[in-house]
Amino acid sequence: MSNTRTILVAEDDEHTRLLLKDLLESSGYQVILAQDGLEGIQKLEDELIDLLLVDIRLPYVSGIGMVKMAKQRRPGLPVICMNSYGSSPESIVEDECGAVVISKPFKTQELLGAISDLLK
Repeated sequence: MSNTRTILVAEDDEHTRLLLKDLLESSGYQVILAQDGLEGIQKLEDELIDLLLVDIRLPYVSGIGMVKMAKQRRPGLPVICMNSYGSSPESIVEDECGAVVISKPFKTQELLGAISDLLK
């Protein structure tokens, strides 16, 4: 049995989504991708994940909406929200989501450090 951790990445920008997939897989994580909030919610229901990495601004269902749904189903699920500079203030997102917030563009080590801390 593998003890590889699985991360669901919900990101609507294809370039960013694929960069995150490469980064996380090269760091030893299994990655499941979703390109919008609806697909993300479906994957949350279908897959067993260890961490949710979600862009706050997603089509169909917002990242915050997705996080709220995830937290209802799995209250202890670790979540990292990615927030573009100039969008919602981090404090609002943290209060709404109960999630760690990382602003884009972020440093690779900042993201990997946050993931590692949450999965301990």
